[in-house]
Amino acid sequence: MNDKHKAILGLFLVGLAPTFSVVSSFGTGDGLLGQIAWVTSKLWMFGLPLLWRTKIDVLPISWSRPNNGGYRDAVIIGTIFSLIMILAWLIVGKDSVDYATFSKSLEPFGLTNPTLYIGAALFWILINSVLEEYVFRWFIVEKAELLFKGMWATVFFSASIFVLHHFFALHFLGFSIWVNLLACLGLFIGGSAFSWLYVKYRSIWIPYITHAMCDIVVFGIGWVILF
Repeated sequence: MNDKHKAILGLFLVGLAPTFSVVSSFGTGDGLLGQIAWVTSKLWMFGLPLLWRTKIDVLPISWSRPNNGGYRDAVIIGTIFSLIMILAWLIVGKDSVDYATFSKSLEPFGLTNPTLYIGAALFWILINSVLEEYVFRWFIVEKAELLFKGMWATVFFSASIFVLHHFFALHFLGFSIWVNLLACLGLFIGGSAFSWLYVKYRSIWIPYITHAMCDIVVFGIGWVILF
């Protein structure tokens, strides 16, 4: 198997895992089964890329240190995106969400409890967002670079995979189709920016800064909807 074929296999096995996670957890409507599926998929998303790097690519484990800078760009982009998200919510979002469906979809996981919601938000911002950068920016970007010519083809491919699981998540959370599509457009732009930051600075920690800033806004809006 040559490098391109291995890259395609890796992209298939890892790139679709987040979508499987969302569909199998929210889609079941069963709290326990959904939690098991969610945890299993997260372990897969973490373990397979690590195994791939050490056993297939035969490379040492890297902490992706931000040796090339990029903090300023990350904060500027994160600030712009955060403001756009808040304005979008105030202008079109708050009147387009099915609040009952949103609450009902989170209830089996205990997230309608304020304390658990805050705990989940901290987990998502501090851990899950790092995992997503590890998957979407490091693994998927670097495998896509073996298949596509030019930076932007790689960036847009990674962003498209990033959007896929969010589309299903927003659907299960009760967002109307047009709001979902509008959000996915924003996610595509955001995912493209995250991937661009990774390609430019070669560290997952730089796009993570931007990603975490956006997640803070997302969970803030979620709090307003629920409580």
